[in-house]
Amino acid sequence: MRTYYVFLMKDEFVKLYLDNPRLLYNILRRIYYMHKEDIYYGFNLFKQIIKKIEKAEFDKELFLKYHNKMIYSKRDQKHYINNLYSDEISNLIVSNTFIKIITNHDYNSFFTYLLSKDENYFVCDFTNQDYFWLKKIKTLV
Repeated sequence: MRTYYVFLMKDEFVKLYLDNPRLLYNILRRIYYMHKEDIYYGFNLFKQIIKKIEKAEFDKELFLKYHNKMIYSKRDQKHYINNLYSDEISNLIVSNTFIKIITNHDYNSFFTYLLSKDENYFVCDFTNQDYFWLKKIKTLV
């Protein structure tokens, strides 16, 4: 299983880090693993580089996009894809600052939806030390 954290980055940071995503990943990783006493500093830094996600609107649009598909379900605040044909099991949780996707695939169906919304998503898997711009991976799939 993989756990992806997806951040909607501000335009100026996309331009700055598009060709050097490792630097952006290192910033986000330091914030992710920050000590409790430094959390106020980390949150202020975090707010400077990401765009806020309109959680209610995002949840509603995602539900409307997939609600009539057999592979999709939603329970409380979690969106699920259980696609038996591609052997994909993914769930997505939206917060105001990031999107969390837990999946058994490297590339999951939610990525396609995210790309249709905005190309400035930066994806991190802190456990596996993996990161990428969603718009860059679009060309590979």
